Amino acid sequence: MKTNPSVAGLAPTFLLLLTLPFGSSMCPMLCTCYFSPPTVSCQANNFSSVPRILPPNAQRLFLQNNLIGTLRPGMFGPSLITLWLYSNNISSIQPGTFRHLQILEELDLGDNRHLRTLEPDTFRGLERLQSLHLYRCQLSSLPNTIFRNLYSLQYLYLQENNLLCLQDDLFVDLANLSHLFLHGNKIWKLSENVFRGLSGLDRLLLHRNHLHTIPTWAFRDLGKLTILYLFNNSLTTVSGETLSDLPSLEFLRLNNNPWACDCRAYSLWSWFQRTQVSISDVICASPAERKGHDMRYLNEAVFQGCPPTNHHPIEFDWSCMPEWESGPAHPHPHPRPRPHPHPHPHPHPNGSSNHLYGLGGSPPADPSSFYRDVPANDIQSSKYDPPTEDDHWGSYGQGSLLCMRSNYG
Repeated sequence: MKTNPSVAGLAPTFLLLLTLPFGSSMCPMLCTCYFSPPTVSCQANNFSSVPRILPPNAQRLFLQNNLIGTLRPGMFGPSLITLWLYSNNISSIQPGTFRHLQILEELDLGDNRHLRTLEPDTFRGLERLQSLHLYRCQLSSLPNTIFRNLYSLQYLYLQENNLLCLQDDLFVDLANLSHLFLHGNKIWKLSENVFRGLSGLDRLLLHRNHLHTIPTWAFRDLGKLTILYLFNNSLTTVSGETLSDLPSLEFLRLNNNPWACDCRAYSLWSWFQRTQVSISDVICASPAERKGHDMRYLNEAVFQGCPPTNHHPIEFDWSCMPEWESGPAHPHPHPRPRPHPHPHPHPHPNGSSNHLYGLGGSPPADPSSFYRDVPANDIQSSKYDPPTEDDHWGSYGQGSLLCMRSNYG
């Protein structure tokens, strides 16, 4: 069949029209733009600021590995779904920067080592946000309203900061949160209400902190939690009642803590005897005659003469800052926990030339197609193999969300 020459000549014109929204004047210099999905890739160009002119319909903007220092309102268009800003020099995020990004689903601000503070309304308006990356910054505290109204959030990365403690109801609006990564901080205590509202949480990583104690009812809202990591802290005891509040728990890591295997351990030991949870070793540090023994396998006779288990909540000072960090003159008091219901029942470097959409190529990998902070072997399944002691949780490029989806359903 012959093709009408006048019709055939329309094909190149049609392709050109498809690229007009991202015309040559719209794709920033040194960046690469892609047609589907609309993507602007500007990573690793030593940019000190966000390009002033960006395609207005861009859905994905990759600005990682630059030298950007400040984020201001008006820098980003409302069509963005994915925004990567990790590994920059960001030290300031002005109020309202993200307010109009109402369909944004992933925001990566990780590895910005000059980012020490966040304003309470930094993330206001991001009600469709599903993944928020704040790992490896220098955050020492978080405003208690920082995550308010982020009802769609599923993944929250706060690991490897300088967080000392977490305020009551910090996560109260995050009923859809599945993964909470808090490892590698300096958290030295938890309040009873810090995890209130996290009814959908599947994984809680608190290893490599400075925890000395855990309140008895700290995990009472975590009915769907399957994985809990508490290794490499300073815990001497945890109440068995605390772990009894986790009916879905499948895997628990408690190793590398200075466990006291005296009468204080009886409640935890008793829980070990009746649970089916997969547990790491729990090596005694004291008393001397039990040092080096695994608490899980102690004979019940060692607890003869111990007083009945204390069923009252653990009490301690609720000030946020420890004396060795803040000095005795700077406490930050918090009210005692109040038993009230949940307040919100729920609902690779670029080339140096300026490119248009690459019709013959493909844009960078979908940000949600890989899971940058979880090792590939750490996948929930019916037969869960515990990770080794050498797991490195902060590495990029470890594991893939696509693999995990095949297990999570």
